[in-house]
Amino acid sequence: QGICNGTTNFMLGKMELGMNYNEVLKEAQDLGFAEADPSADVDGYDVQAKICILAKLAFGVTVPQDNVPCIGITKITPVDFEYAKLLGCTIKLVGTATRNSNFGEHDGPLSVFVTPTVVPLTHLLASARGPGNAVAVTSANLGIASYTGPGAGRFPTANSIVADVLRCAKDDDENSDPFPLKAANVELNHDYSASFYVRITFCDGLGIIKRVGELAEQHGISIHAVLQNPIVNPDKADFVVTTENCRITQVQGFCKDLASQDWHVGDMPLYMPML
Repeated sequence: QGICNGTTNFMLGKMELGMNYNEVLKEAQDLGFAEADPSADVDGYDVQAKICILAKLAFGVTVPQDNVPCIGITKITPVDFEYAKLLGCTIKLVGTATRNSNFGEHDGPLSVFVTPTVVPLTHLLASARGPGNAVAVTSANLGIASYTGPGAGRFPTANSIVADVLRCAKDDDENSDPFPLKAANVELNHDYSASFYVRITFCDGLGIIKRVGELAEQHGISIHAVLQNPIVNPDKADFVVTTENCRITQVQGFCKDLASQDWHVGDMPLYMPML
């Protein structure tokens, strides 16, 4: 589980300070962190490719990149950082590869996904700042091992490329396998479970919280908390619900039904897992 893209980590850090998405994207491009076409970074595709490589290294499973659910940072706004702060958290774009289990053994299906994530400030991943990257590996015997370093910029990128070229040039074993671990019969199932953050944009009226609770119940979701800043514009305001542990497909169905309500404003509600 990790922050694998320095560009988006830099941008989210700036948004946490109050800048909007377009402002931070331009600054990232001016500094050389983001390309003229930033979609590989901001839409999460770079992290999607990297988490597939990490899943192969960790679990010995080849995960087709196109099968990995991927959500970028384009829907994140400064208000999400306001609510994250109330929760004692920040927001990071995180790639995850994890073995699921109902009983804690982590020997079940493999879930691989990329999504903005609400991260407690006490968590290792919250400490990655600027264009930095951080990966946390959790194992039964070692616990949590962390790996950190720069993740964007011309010199870090050039260093990594040259290091790979030299490794290939020095390799005397023509049959050397960069992925020595081979796993058999590992099922892929991206319907992972987590607690979730859901931001709902609405036109103010009566009975909205009640209706949100009813829809959550219909999808088998238990609401943990409701957060709302004072309403400034009654025609377009936001509040957040956080959930107890549930499946991503439950949250997606919940958000789809929320978007169909006559008081809902804009596209689908923003949802993110919480660490």
